[in-house]
Amino acid sequence: MIPASRLAVCLITAWLLHGCGGGSDNGDNNGGGGTDPAGTGKLVVSDPNSSAGFALANIPYTTLPATAAARRTGNTTQSGEYQYDTNEQVSFSLFNTQFAGISTKASINEDDLAVSYCKSHTTPNTCQYKVARNLQRLLLSVDSDQNFSNGISILTDFQQNPPAALDTEIDQFELALAKKLTSLGRSTASLFKPSLGINLESPQPEADEVGGQPLAFADLFRISRPFPEFSCTDIKYDAKGWPLEIPSSCDTQINSTFRTPTWATTLILRYLPYGSIPTGKYTVLYEGTGNLQYSGIANKLPNESQAGRDVIEITPELIKTRNAAGLRVQLKDIDSTNPVKNIRIVMPGGICEGHPFVRVEKESDCPAGQYRSFVDSLQADRNAIVFNPDYLRFVKDFKVLRTMNLMEMSPRASACDPLKDEPYRQCMLQEFSWNQRATMDQASWGGSFRTPLLQRYARGVPLEVVVALINTVNKDPWFNLPHNATNDYVTQFATYVRDHLNPHLKVHLEYTNEPWNGIFWGAMYVRMKGLALNLDTTEWRAGYKYYSNRSVEVFKIWHDIFGGAERLVRILNTYHPDEWMSRNMLTYNGNNQFVDALASAPYFQGCWDKNANVACADPAKNPLMVKDISSVDDLFTIIDNPNNPYGMAATLKWMTVQAKVAKDFNVDFYTYEGGQHLVVDNRDKTITAERRKSLLDLIRAANRDPRMAGRYSQLLNGWRDNGGKLFMLFTMPQSYHTFGTFGIKEHLNQARSEAPKYDMSMQFQEMQKKCWWTACE
Repeated sequence: MIPASRLAVCLITAWLLHGCGGGSDNGDNNGGGGTDPAGTGKLVVSDPNSSAGFALANIPYTTLPATAAARRTGNTTQSGEYQYDTNEQVSFSLFNTQFAGISTKASINEDDLAVSYCKSHTTPNTCQYKVARNLQRLLLSVDSDQNFSNGISILTDFQQNPPAALDTEIDQFELALAKKLTSLGRSTASLFKPSLGINLESPQPEADEVGGQPLAFADLFRISRPFPEFSCTDIKYDAKGWPLEIPSSCDTQINSTFRTPTWATTLILRYLPYGSIPTGKYTVLYEGTGNLQYSGIANKLPNESQAGRDVIEITPELIKTRNAAGLRVQLKDIDSTNPVKNIRIVMPGGICEGHPFVRVEKESDCPAGQYRSFVDSLQADRNAIVFNPDYLRFVKDFKVLRTMNLMEMSPRASACDPLKDEPYRQCMLQEFSWNQRATMDQASWGGSFRTPLLQRYARGVPLEVVVALINTVNKDPWFNLPHNATNDYVTQFATYVRDHLNPHLKVHLEYTNEPWNGIFWGAMYVRMKGLALNLDTTEWRAGYKYYSNRSVEVFKIWHDIFGGAERLVRILNTYHPDEWMSRNMLTYNGNNQFVDALASAPYFQGCWDKNANVACADPAKNPLMVKDISSVDDLFTIIDNPNNPYGMAATLKWMTVQAKVAKDFNVDFYTYEGGQHLVVDNRDKTITAERRKSLLDLIRAANRDPRMAGRYSQLLNGWRDNGGKLFMLFTMPQSYHTFGTFGIKEHLNQARSEAPKYDMSMQFQEMQKKCWWTACE
């Protein structure tokens, strides 16, 4: 077995051997050999959708024979051919670069060009992988007639001027290429058909410190903290959350957080990492009369502002020095007969029509007549759904988008605290109706921990916005329905999706989330319902029986609305290391016949202490606990310990077990989440604040360590090899925080090379090229 610490390197090395070894005459990326006539070779770029290659036409080349007199020069033919003699080398000239010293053979592709380019690089393997992928994307994107069957002829705009250096980071190169192509009305080529999914994140984080939460919208105000969280308590609001008036008592009321009067105040994007949003001039649009003031990471530009339209500037310096404050928007006074409402804080620029993945600065960046200004769109309609192109560009590389957190569908069990006895029971068993859902005309979506869960659960981003997102990126959705949703809610939800979702997309459908996990309201709800219905005398068994039954009830409603199950993937959620829960749920009432997939969460971590699990208590098998680590090396030792009940080996073992369960019941095996799960147990009161900080620093360092890429390679390849199908990564980019380091990156625009979990996930898809299971498309 290859040591885990070497897997990331081995994956690239395996690609290099594959790319530069023996090959065939069909232009695939296997390199030399083949059956072409002696003295004739082909220069091609690999087709990411097959083993074939596309000819590169009119590329200057020079052979390097033993004697200078025999040197041959020319251009490749329309079919990519070049002439050579035995034991020669060849040099190609493209993108203002000489790719020299390549051994002549029947087929040369981007992998061979990358080896030439990176010969003198300090880390040639890493360089070669980046250059090969960048060349492949570039060449597939710049064919002059966009018809690969007659060979690729490079657009004049690109022949001598690539959009960036060829050894630029893959994601940064793609963006540079996309910007240049967008100005020509073109899009970048994809290097793979996605095989991984991702969990989307809530519109705004509960905790203030989570500054890297992915910004989905061009309007920042959509993710502003609800006004009541920081404002004077004497203010009254309309049904949408806008202040109706600001009483004079607010002039002297001291806010407990700021220790000063706050009047009507909201905060946006606290602890924002630099680079995560565009800097520049943001336009603030609003209706009504009042005095809006701004501070934190933005300053108002008075000379460019007028009633109903302010201009504020977010600068790099302000983000770097004041990001903890975020953007503060304050209303000190408003006209109660015409109060301020419908505030929009619109990022600069816009998009070119048909190219939503690239933000452009100005009209001249688009072909004539195709510029769509963010400000114009949102001025015409406050409820226009305008997405942040950086967000779209990130999620487009995934096959399925799980919308649970985006819609706030999985509240914690503490929602009804501190109620007791019958009031507690009634609170826990309350229903959630369609008219309680999030709507387009709310002042903002979501909220922090300061807004009670009962006021915000299942009210994240509205369904209309989620469906628009799914349609824009053209990826399959994964919807979670609230644990206490009424049948009418389920019916209305399904009807809207049926009527508005792109008709070729499949709906992945899951009732609630983690019905086995008592930290969530949904798990406690199904247990209470199961006991009330006398499904079992044991709480957890009653819970999974109710969950199984209610899931099928939800599935049947969707089946009826959609007129069948052809567009549905009906999913049961299970605990990864619990085979018998899976078997019992599927067996119960014959419910397996209405289920398409069983989904678990293969996370790897370690024993927090010796009380975490019976297996953790044996010091011979598990000598090191997470709470006792002193280095990043310790964490990887824990992950790699075969006796660790939460380690990599155990996680892979349970994949095999659960895959067998799925096979026995003729359903697919998915993950609903998965990845690393290294956390500090905040319930442990025996560790000091200083020690807690030290542990958090080590866990964060481990997530940034290149060795984490190797563990993700193990996880994803192990998943595929053990019978798994769709793998849903957890989670979208977000800052590392007190409660975990789950973000696949630390913010949307973090460089791929700085995010080993994300980098390996992309490498896995690039190497895989498409789904490995049948009936994937």
